[in-house]
Amino acid sequence: MQEQLNRIVFDLGSLKTLVEDVKTIKSEMTELKNSIEWAHKSIGDFTAAFSAIEIRVSGVEKMVNEISTLQTDINRLKQELEERDQLARANNVEIRGIPLKKNENLFDIAQKVGELSNFHFKKEDISYIARIPTRVPNAEKPIIIAFNNRYIKEDLVASARKSDRLKINNLGFSTMGQFYVNDHLTQKNKILLSRARAMAREKDFRYIWVKHSKIMARKSDTSPIFFIRSEGDLSKIV
Repeated sequence: MQEQLNRIVFDLGSLKTLVEDVKTIKSEMTELKNSIEWAHKSIGDFTAAFSAIEIRVSGVEKMVNEISTLQTDINRLKQELEERDQLARANNVEIRGIPLKKNENLFDIAQKVGELSNFHFKKEDISYIARIPTRVPNAEKPIIIAFNNRYIKEDLVASARKSDRLKINNLGFSTMGQFYVNDHLTQKNKILLSRARAMAREKDFRYIWVKHSKIMARKSDTSPIFFIRSEGDLSKIV
């Protein structure tokens, strides 16, 4: 009888332990379930956040592409405006190096420049003539002559480049030195020409010149000629 009681007590103890184990397992399963649900929710939140980021990145990429396209259009328009500005000066020559004289007659100076350049033109060939300001402080203002005909301007510039008589004293000044007759370039093209000549000296590039208001370049007598229209073209001077 005692043995049976002992066995019952043992079985009750085992059952109690089993119940406690079941409770522990149930608690752990509940925690696991909660963890899984939290993980699912976190993954859902992360997915939603990632989708939002993807949308924003896509929007930024679209804006970048649009900005790039706009910049290309702006650069093209700027180049077109520059070319139009230069075209508007196609009939003009710029004379630099002639000192300013009180009560000077620019028409007389212009015709004397023509004589020294071995190219004669009439006063009626000139649309207007004036000295213009320069960006260089205290520099002598150049003389701009606008001709009615572009070919007169081209012929004058070509003849002036061949003449060795373009001396200031030949114009009646006591000052020694030389004056220059060139195409009337825009400020941008003047800077471009200056940079091109500087690079040409560094790279042993033989020819940089202006013809018909266009900057032209040639490495040697046998090399092909190319135009320099923008900063990007300077990379061709190698």
